[in-house]
Formats: sequence, structure tokens, C-alpha cells
Amino acid sequence: MKGLQSIGITICFTCAAVSILSVLIPQKRTGKIMTFVIGVFFLGTVVSAVITQIGEIDLSIPDTQNIQIPTYSEDDYNNTIAQMTADNVTASLNDLLMNEGIQADDIKLTLKISDEGRISVVRAVIYINEVYRSREADIESIIYRNVSKEPEIYVTGEEAQ
Repeated sequence: MKGLQSIGITICFTCAAVSILSVLIPQKRTGKIMTFVIGVFFLGTVVSAVITQIGEIDLSIPDTQNIQIPTYSEDDYNNTIAQMTADNVTASLNDLLMNEGIQADDIKLTLKISDEGRISVVRAVIYINEVYRSREADIESIIYRNVSKEPEIYVTGEEAQ
């Protein structure tokens, strides 16, 4: 693999050098000669890279008996989906609260995936600063409208049960 990588890097750098030189070459008298020289340089560099790295390239077919195939349980898949969904919903709720001028210190959601694949919020915990205590009704309304779950709201410093 390193051999192919080296060849690829050499070709990329050579192409960049050839491009820069092509722009700098005057197109009048020496244009054709310099274009030929650059072409020879490009071919020489590519052939040189292939010749020096050809021994590094492994063309053998791997033994399929020794290939490890990862196994995943349905619970792993469901947990990953639930976590990704929780992250996205949390970000959306933060944005909705920010649009109303409320800065949540933290939002923690607990999700459940039913046997049918339906994702629902089991618990929503919101931590707010003391400044927003008077806006608890607004927070509850925003959260309930969007996740259909009455949130537990704690002022930062209080402990969740």
C-alpha cells in the first residue's frame, strides 16, 4: 500500500510542478521546446517513481479465511441511532430556546426505540441559569411542543433526581 501511496504522491507533486512551469514558459520561441522538456520530465518522474516503488506493491490475494468480519448486535445499532438522534434533537432544542432568548446550560434527553423502530423521548432534563427561572413556563411549552414530553427543569446547581 505504501508503494501505491508513494507513486500517487509523486504524480501529484509532479503534476503541480508541471502546471506551474507550464504557466511560466513563454509561448513564443522556446514554447515548443520547453513543452517537450516538461513532458519528458513528467514521464521520467512517473516512470522513476513506478520503478523504485514496484517492489513495495503487494498484489497477492488475501486469504479470505483470516478476514475478521465485525459483528454488531441490534442493540448496538439501536443505541447508536438513539444517541445520534438525541444529539440532533438536543441541538435543535438549543436553537429553539436561543431563538426565544433563553440560554440552556445543558439539555439531556433519554430516548427509547420501540420494536417497530419508533423513537420517542422518555425523559427530558433541562438545566438553566437562575436568570431564566421566570421563563420556566416558556421553556416547558417549547420543549413539550417539540418532543411531546414534559421537561424536568433544574436551575444550575440543583441536583436532578
